[in-house]
Amino acid sequence: MLQPGQKNFITKLTHWEYWPTWIVYFPLSFYYLWLSLKAKSLFFFTTANPEMEMGGLYNCSKYKQLQNLPQELKPLTLYVKAGSALALIKAKLLALELDYPIIAKPDRGERGKGVALLKNTPQLEKYLQECKSDFLLQEYISSPFEAGLFYYRYPDKLSGEIPSIVLKTFLSVTGDGKSNLEELVQRIPRARLVAKNLLQREDIDPQEILPEGKVKLLEPIGNHNRGTEFSNGNQLANQELLYFFDALSYHLPHFHYGRFDLKAPSLTDFLKGNGIKILEVNGVNAEPAHIYDPNGRYLDAVKTLFKHWKIIFQISEKNRQEGFSVATFKTALKNFREWKRN
Repeated sequence: MLQPGQKNFITKLTHWEYWPTWIVYFPLSFYYLWLSLKAKSLFFFTTANPEMEMGGLYNCSKYKQLQNLPQELKPLTLYVKAGSALALIKAKLLALELDYPIIAKPDRGERGKGVALLKNTPQLEKYLQECKSDFLLQEYISSPFEAGLFYYRYPDKLSGEIPSIVLKTFLSVTGDGKSNLEELVQRIPRARLVAKNLLQREDIDPQEILPEGKVKLLEPIGNHNRGTEFSNGNQLANQELLYFFDALSYHLPHFHYGRFDLKAPSLTDFLKGNGIKILEVNGVNAEPAHIYDPNGRYLDAVKTLFKHWKIIFQISEKNRQEGFSVATFKTALKNFREWKRN
């Protein structure tokens, strides 16, 4: 009988969505070098979104982007400087009427690293001690509907395109009245891959036995590397959504390319642009995340990434013609060092 480690190896081997990032992007590296030669700069992408640090590829402040959005379209959010006093944070939370549970995330983090759901003050205090960089405390929106919508617009166009929509299904298990939580987790490949960290969380009891039919949410954070399933929702793109995100994009200075991570009360509300809350605005670092659909093919994903970097190049060149300057090596290095410190 295969052990969990052996099963995980087979799952990763046979499902490319779990392959290391460098394998997925390796073919793209040659195309990136070719585009750099054409643009005569390794940092040509920085003019795709000129107001974002490094075009949004790295060291980009989440809070800075959220500040540009209308209040009704974003969760309550508090910016916290590293090393801030707990008493000061508690006072600011009270002033904002921001209560637990709350989401904590590094201001300049990526791929879900350092994101946590905090349920009380002791957890906040622990997070404050462990997080060495500035971070955000954000209203937790409990709606089960979460998606990532990709949008781009050429600088000489009034309207853009929605080439990618990813729907997120949070990691959960369903009880059978007999098996404990650890046993249920080991039966689901997606859960088994993150079982080590999952079962060590203080809010998870591996020996808990769920009644038959009861569903337990294991991971409230919608990141692929934390067990969330990404599904291709490209067919959902419609004119109402395009109108909504066209208008939204103009609130972000010189924003032309990226992904909006969002929540909505339901799929129906999302399709009509109702009740949408923007959790994050991502720039050049954003992926058309529908490619990680379990039924997606690796070659199709690579083709999609090639297409998107071609769009980045085209937008960047148009903005350069409008007078925006590509980041210098000194600026790129400075941002890289700051990013790594975080």
